[in-house]
Amino acid sequence: MITCHRSFLLSRCNERGYTLNEVMPCVVAQDGDEWTIDVDHPAYPRTPKPGFVPSQPEPEPPSHGPGTEVKALLAKVGITSSPDCKCNSRAIYMDKMEAEQPGWAEANIDEIVGWLRESAADRGLPFLDAAGRMLVRRAIANARRKESRRVEEQR
Repeated sequence: MITCHRSFLLSRCNERGYTLNEVMPCVVAQDGDEWTIDVDHPAYPRTPKPGFVPSQPEPEPPSHGPGTEVKALLAKVGITSSPDCKCNSRAIYMDKMEAEQPGWAEANIDEIVGWLRESAADRGLPFLDAAGRMLVRRAIANARRKESRRVEEQR
């Protein structure tokens, strides 16, 4: 027997694929949200429900790469993402693509510069393609340098 908050049993149900109604027979007493549970009762969710496949958490996007570096360089001059812009999702996409296909950012520099031009227009800021290319190249170089350091530190 254990006494715990009802959320403990709910959590156990979610982890193992049961509904609360299915396991209620193992609850022997309730005092508000404090429940006494017979963990030896056959209804207690001791093991995963047959056929239950737990959901896998979404993998974390990389927190480094050329997209992250573009954002950092722009932040140095006071340009930061706003809630309604595509900056964060594009930075994550750039980092992910570069991680999966090294050299992706360099091969797609025109597309990335286009994103920067679009964002500048949305904000009413002036934009020069040459400056955009320089920014993206600097971001790629910074990302590569940091990745190189990260690899060295792991050795």
